Amino acid sequence: MSQYQQLLLLARDADLTSPAAQRARALAKTTGAGLHVLGVFEPQGLSNWREEKEVEEQIAEQFSRYRNRLSDVVERLRADHTHTTSQAILSDDPVKDVLDCLFELRPDMVIKDTEDVSALRRVFAASFDTQLVRASPVPVHLVPAGSAPVPKVILAAVDTSLSAQQNDFNHTIIRAAIAMALQCDAQLHLVCAYDISPVFVADASAALDWVEEFIAALREPYDELADAYGVTAQCRHFVQGAPVAVIGDMVRHLAVDVVVMGVVQPKGLGKLLGDTTERIVSSGLCAVLAVNPGIDKGDAATD
Repeated sequence: MSQYQQLLLLARDADLTSPAAQRARALAKTTGAGLHVLGVFEPQGLSNWREEKEVEEQIAEQFSRYRNRLSDVVERLRADHTHTTSQAILSDDPVKDVLDCLFELRPDMVIKDTEDVSALRRVFAASFDTQLVRASPVPVHLVPAGSAPVPKVILAAVDTSLSAQQNDFNHTIIRAAIAMALQCDAQLHLVCAYDISPVFVADASAALDWVEEFIAALREPYDELADAYGVTAQCRHFVQGAPVAVIGDMVRHLAVDVVVMGVVQPKGLGKLLGDTTERIVSSGLCAVLAVNPGIDKGDAATD
């Protein structure tokens, strides 16, 4: 049974030749899921010197061309995948309008191209991608340039320092990763990065026992997770280091196509730096499937 029933491709370019468009089409064809293309159009090149009525006419003309082009492209896609539909929206608030659509349609996953946003810009304003992954009611799959249509290596990143209640989120992440791995015949790896702050181990000899107990306390739930989902020993990675650095190294070493990660709401300094998921997304190393707490569409992953 397919893990996906309905995928949504978020497209700003009506040509649908981007990495995200190729990924969405490949996943839909592989899984047999329906594919809905949501085209978001924002007016461009408007003249400030024209009358309001002329500007409105210019916007209407631009949107009409965009909508017709998108419709033509999707119509051609139906020859390869009949369960493809499209919708074009004219938006002056893309984040709000896209979220409204997601809350209404509730697809299994929304797929879009990764934005190329500078670090400086991220400091002063949350990017579209950041706002989307933080607020989306469904998993968001962000695909950077150079991605293959079908992923072959998937890495699920969990955090075993969470409380027992929060640990349910780790299960949600793994199930989402398994769902994609099953549909793509991909290899699944499981990583947990733990960071021992120098502040707590300034006196290494005095803290040795404490450190060993700390690591063991993190390792036990990690092994339980891996055992529960049948992750082989070769695909288990329990690594000391900062999460962003560890995940980056794993992506390069294993040639990972997709990292499946959780989304948390950054607080304090995190509002500037972004959480681990957002920093991996901005690195452009590989595609990311971002999952919010409480979202679990993978209960049937092992059926």
